[in-house]
Amino acid sequence: MAQQAGDFFGRWIGISAHRLSHLMTRTLQKNGFEMTHEQLVLLMIISREKGINQKELAKKLDRDKTSIARSISKLERDHKVVRIQTAGDKRINNLYLTKEGLQLLSNIRPVVKMVREQLKKGFSPQEIESVVSFMKRLTKKIVELENKL
Repeated sequence: MAQQAGDFFGRWIGISAHRLSHLMTRTLQKNGFEMTHEQLVLLMIISREKGINQKELAKKLDRDKTSIARSISKLERDHKVVRIQTAGDKRINNLYLTKEGLQLLSNIRPVVKMVREQLKKGFSPQEIESVVSFMKRLTKKIVELENKL
């Protein structure tokens, strides 16, 4: 049977990613956290990788440096992140969470956990494992194709 254009998995992956980001932003804001999903992701990465610089962060998220810098500036104005210049190269800023940023992440974690649990409802562990496995393989394939360009 021929696949209809609307059934191409790439379209549905994009729609799901966009809707998930929107859901997370709205849920955060409904729970009193004035931030976006993207800002949350930045905080989580900076928390795990203390001292990561903006260039590495942009590469990790496959985002342009300008949009990352804009988001980091917002987090810095809100006293959630601090930029510290490296001694060897004043152009490189390493990123760290402030006490306020650490507290914010601690307060947000139950909300994130609740959303994840709600999303998993109705799916078996095998279905979830299958989707994750598929997405990892698909991402690897995409990277291989990109490297050939």
